[in-house]
Amino acid sequence: MTFEFTENPQHPRAGRVLVFIVAYQAEKHTRRLFERIPAELYNRDDVHFLMIDDASRDSSIQLATEWVKEHNVENVTLLRNPVNQGYGGNQKLGYRIGIDAGFDFIILLHGDGQYAPELLPQFIQTWRETDADVILGTRMHSVKSARAGGMPWYKVFANRFLTTFQNKVTGKNLSEYHTGYRAYSTRFLKKVPFEIDTNLFHFDTEILLQAFHVDAKIVEFPIPTHYGDEVCHVPGMKYAKDVVFSTLQYRAHRMGMLCALKYRNLRAHPHADMSRAMYPSQEMAVELVKKFAPQTVLDIGSGSGRVAQKVQELGVKVTGVDQLAPADGTVSEFIRGSLDERPLAFDAFKYDVVLLLDVLEHVADPEDFLVHLRNDSATSRTPQKSPRLIITTPNIAFLSLRVTLLLGRFNYGERGILDTTHRRLFTRASLLTMLRDCGYNIEQVLAVPVPFRPVIGGSFGKLLGQIAGVLAKLLPSMFGFQTMVVCRPMPGVRQILTQSEKYQIADMRVGESLASARPAPEPAQIGSI
Repeated sequence: MTFEFTENPQHPRAGRVLVFIVAYQAEKHTRRLFERIPAELYNRDDVHFLMIDDASRDSSIQLATEWVKEHNVENVTLLRNPVNQGYGGNQKLGYRIGIDAGFDFIILLHGDGQYAPELLPQFIQTWRETDADVILGTRMHSVKSARAGGMPWYKVFANRFLTTFQNKVTGKNLSEYHTGYRAYSTRFLKKVPFEIDTNLFHFDTEILLQAFHVDAKIVEFPIPTHYGDEVCHVPGMKYAKDVVFSTLQYRAHRMGMLCALKYRNLRAHPHADMSRAMYPSQEMAVELVKKFAPQTVLDIGSGSGRVAQKVQELGVKVTGVDQLAPADGTVSEFIRGSLDERPLAFDAFKYDVVLLLDVLEHVADPEDFLVHLRNDSATSRTPQKSPRLIITTPNIAFLSLRVTLLLGRFNYGERGILDTTHRRLFTRASLLTMLRDCGYNIEQVLAVPVPFRPVIGGSFGKLLGQIAGVLAKLLPSMFGFQTMVVCRPMPGVRQILTQSEKYQIADMRVGESLASARPAPEPAQIGSI
């Protein structure tokens, strides 16, 4: 199915507009609905109407066809689903058609006449003036107005209650979440996986939550309320339950407590946001660096450079290692490389302190990486002068995960302990065992508390963070959200042979011979940032 359009040069933001009419058992309202649509929108090149009847058992689609033919309207397409798709499922069809046909803006209009089609030009004008991603026509700008329009008192109460609850949970301030008169830019629709949202009536809630998640621009304007003889097919109690569940699921996803596919990987990773408060593990690492007072630090997996920047403020020279360069000015030098490649692109023994913050869980073979970190260095250092490693990794034995396993659940998340990018997971004990087996002397083990303060914020988040800190110290294996280890690598084979006292060896330089037998690493890409 294709539609042809030409741009309208009369508007500052010209674009293709699709008015999408969802219809089900609406034959009593069909002809009147088309008659109420402003005549200026018919037979225009930049506006098209699409009506999808969701397998109604009445004559809705036949009546619409008759009206369009009688009035010689050419910018209307009428479809009927062979099988009922549900309110959400029907919307998915219309939005997919709109995207694939090259529309820029899609207005949702109900076929039962509950929402005034006379306001379609206002939707178009609002979009062209604001370039909004989502536009909502709200009936709840005034309870008096809603009641005057015939909205039953119990629906007014339910709407207010649910909207207040959703604003509290999401941190937004909308006047209504439950209006069916709304519009979306296809720019926004392309960003979110709306096709995996529910087919039921709370589809409107789920796509709005997706808009929150991608920081879409949302604009509201007041519309009149109208309740007439249209039949309501929404099961009230089930709808309310579904709305509450979906909103709580969204909040849990944002907090990293679970991973919902409909929100996953839609936004930049929160650790990349330099404006956010530092996490407890990052603060603790910076404090340890300050205590050790090194001259040089190697930040492996430097990411955005947030920690490196804080360390540099202590007067320390920091070299970052990652596959992507950090933000400008956060490191003194940068080495581009993968921790899964051999040989490693850096020599850890050239530095006083090495940071491995939330890194080991991302490495395919952390044991092999740790062994190569020791053995691949030819830098001569005594065991007492070898670099200190500051390591953090999630604690898979954290209390909440024990409980969810007991309940038979294992919920991956967009971040947190069960981040979907994690490849290996450790308990406190298994991490220490691995480090010792790979040749590292443990100096200090700390439990990192749950990061309530940067995630929740405010005084409540601070209070929860303090409680979590006390619990992590009392029972680190159960209440430690992450494990932090300070350790030193024992000298590798090449280092020991290089430092060996040489007696009578028949014309052979052991250290140099061994070094020459070692495959030369590829030159690291080092640059000043």
